[in-house]
Amino acid sequence: MRFPIQTAIVAAAALSLVACAAGGDASNRPTTGSSAASGSVASSASAVGVPSTAELAGLLVTPSDLGSGWSDWEGFAAWPGGVPGAIPDDHRELVPKLALCPNAGEEAVALAEGLKWQAFTQLQQATSDPFATMVVGQELLLADEPENVAATYATLRDGLTRCLSENLSGGEWEIGLRESLEVPPVGDDRFAERSSSFDPGEARRDTRLVLVKDGPVLMVIQIDEVLIRPDAEAALTPEAVNGVVKAMANKLA
Repeated sequence: MRFPIQTAIVAAAALSLVACAAGGDASNRPTTGSSAASGSVASSASAVGVPSTAELAGLLVTPSDLGSGWSDWEGFAAWPGGVPGAIPDDHRELVPKLALCPNAGEEAVALAEGLKWQAFTQLQQATSDPFATMVVGQELLLADEPENVAATYATLRDGLTRCLSENLSGGEWEIGLRESLEVPPVGDDRFAERSSSFDPGEARRDTRLVLVKDGPVLMVIQIDEVLIRPDAEAALTPEAVNGVVKAMANKLA
């Protein structure tokens, strides 16, 4: 999954994000698994136990949740209220989308492309040399009836699994190595992978992607460490990654 890390540093380094998704106001439900696959109308926001868009926005992680050195993406200054949260209609093209390889299968690819995310945040961690190393965390949330979320999660999980490098021939590797990643047991169920790729300008990107199902909520967590200069060294530890995953997922509890 290639998400646009939209910061001044990234622009200077000629890094870019491929992005898309959609949200809605608190009265609309997103398109998810079974409703997306069958074309049925998604449930109403007033359904018991299904968070509204405004409630989802309140569940997004904040810099204080992650600890010292984290801050919100500067681009949120242009959003309503100047803070992350519900996705404005005119900012939907700036929001990431889950990109699957062709091996994922038509159903999973179409489902990922049609997901209607409702809440989004992006944060960055201070590094000793931001022109050499950059760390960015992103979170996407949507809510629907638990059975729809479960169906969506299962289809995406299975598609992502088919994209792991061990399930592809060498010529099918699109973004480099993709391997399973062990993360804390967050949510009702989760899928996690680690992948490597090169951005424009030969910057190296180390990505941790986590898909979480938690009752009526579907969450995507992506943590990118971008090594901009050839001499840059990775500094993000497994403990730090797990800390971010737990901080984001535990807010759903």
